[in-house]
Order: sequence, then structure tokens, then C-alpha cells
Amino acid sequence: MPPFLDALLALAMVALAALVLLDRHLVRACAWFVAFAVSVALTWWRVGFAWLALLELLLGALLTGAFLFYALDVKLWAGAPQVRLARWRDPVPLTWRRGLLRLLPALAVLAMLGMALASLADTSGPLRAGGLGLIGLGLWAFALHRHLLRRLLAFNVIGTGIFLILMGLVGDRHPAAGYGLVVTGLLVALLGTALGALLIRRLSGLEVRSVRSAARVGRGGA
Repeated sequence: MPPFLDALLALAMVALAALVLLDRHLVRACAWFVAFAVSVALTWWRVGFAWLALLELLLGALLTGAFLFYALDVKLWAGAPQVRLARWRDPVPLTWRRGLLRLLPALAVLAMLGMALASLADTSGPLRAGGLGLIGLGLWAFALHRHLLRRLLAFNVIGTGIFLILMGLVGDRHPAAGYGLVVTGLLVALLGTALGALLIRRLSGLEVRSVRSAARVGRGGA
């Protein structure tokens, strides 16, 4: 693949991951994640891993995306009115100072990982560049955000970066071993996302119930 297309694929993945992790609108962030998974599948296909591209579309874009929307109680088939989307925003404010402080550890980990990879095999192209970018962004977002869904999104972005670097290390020498590890990782990430989505829905329900109970007690006391 020409170097320009390599750079374009890596840039597209990292840009979409940034939109996933930094968009303040939670529903829109989940929609960006579906687009991000499609870009990862395209990268797998362009570097010759067609089966991983198909699995990424199925497990990453379709099933993981569905669990993320489930965590927000979004039913796309129900035709929910658009005014409801205004409530699905991250309530925790972000400041430049907090963002910079959380960025420093992520950059340190990324630098150490980059030096370790530089001494290993020729992991070039979109796999190493995109993988390093995704791991750095994911680590920063995981430390930066407090919202559970935000951290679940960061968890998936970090995992994708690890899979890309892993297949870059394996290359064409031991593709079967790489396929096995990445497929196992995709399944574990899907199960982790499903469990996280269920917990988020449960915690959200308990929070709503607590607010309603407090409101009823307040009206009764008045």
C-alpha cells in the first residue's frame, strides 16, 4: 500500500477515536465509535487481514455499538424524538489544567511503548502508527473522564490499538497466532463492553429511583 494511504488510514482512525473520546454528546460519541470501528475494519482489509475486517464489523461496529447505545437506553428502532438527545450529555466539566495533567502520564507510557517497539521487528505502516495513537488517546481519556460510558469507550479504543500493534508485530510470519490472539481479544472486549453496559444501565436505574424517592420524601415533608 502506498505510504500516503498508510498515513491517511492511521490519521482517519486516530481522528475518529478523538471524536469518540472528546465529543460531549454521549449518543453522538457512540455513533462516532461505530464509524471508528468501520475505519478499523477498513484498515484490516487494506493490510490483508480480511477475516479480521469482517470480525471488526460484526463484533466492533454492530454488537459493541449496540451495547453502547443500550447503556444509554437508546432504541434506534423506536423512533425516539430528537429532543431527548439533549439530556444525554456528559455532566462532568473538563478544564485545560486537568486535561494537561492527565496527558503527561499517557505521553510517558506512549514514549516507553514506542521505544520498545522501535527495538523490535519492523512494525511499520498504519498498524504501528495508528496503534500507538489509539493507545495514547485511550489512556489519556481513561484518566481524564469520570463518566463510566466514557471510560468504556476508552477501554475499547485502547484494546483496538493493542490489536493493531500485535498484528503489526506478527505480520506475515505467524498470521495464525496473531489471528487467534486478536479474535480472543475482540471477544473479551465485547464481553467486557456488554458487562459494562449492563452495569451502567443498572446504576442509572438506581440513581433515577433514588432521585424519585428523595422527591417524594421532600413533597411529603412539605
